[in-house]
Amino acid sequence: RIKVLSKEYQHTCKSTGMMLWESARLMASLLAENPSITAGKRVLELGSGCGGICSMVAAQYADLVVATDGEARVLDLLTQNVEANLPPTFLGKLQVRPLEWGNEGNINEIQTSNNKGFDVIIGTDVTYVAEAIMPLFSTAEKLISSESDLGRESQPSLILCHVLRRVDEPSILSAASQFGFRLLDRWPSGSSNPAQSITSSWFSKIAEDKIPSTALSILYFQRVDSELAS
Repeated sequence: RIKVLSKEYQHTCKSTGMMLWESARLMASLLAENPSITAGKRVLELGSGCGGICSMVAAQYADLVVATDGEARVLDLLTQNVEANLPPTFLGKLQVRPLEWGNEGNINEIQTSNNKGFDVIIGTDVTYVAEAIMPLFSTAEKLISSESDLGRESQPSLILCHVLRRVDEPSILSAASQFGFRLLDRWPSGSSNPAQSITSSWFSKIAEDKIPSTALSILYFQRVDSELAS
């Protein structure tokens, strides 16, 4: 029951947020099958688009979820989808807010509503425009939690799921490092020892035929402590 732009109009629409991407389907499946990713945490979705399926799944386990996008008409449709599909029990935990990456006003408003930052930040197909990569990581750096835990899976994390298009992976990793994000794991071809791979463990309950596209990949970042980095 997700409202998106009709397929016959998608090839002429300039707004990518009006569609439901395969990366969002995969991320939503992973969050549903692995509640520990978001359980009891504060979650931010960057570039949610109109579907909001990842945020709606996360809201069933997280303490707080903020679904964001930079376009007003996308936010309107996102709000409609959330209200139509998310059970009332979880509606109070999911906020829909405007967020244009790099927009200090938008960032400040979100920080005011949640001054502790976010334990988990997710983004699906948000890395395909070269000019948006730096603002993306800059925004994530300002909104991710500065708190840390002893377990590596409990550290504040940024999880990106995408098909590589116009921006290559080295460019993404370079931008991430400039804003204090270290690549801890990736899927596929994650850790040399699958038993130690965080992302590979997420797929233990996902059948191969349920993965929407073999071109999809996941990058799992954690925030580098500035004192340790120096």
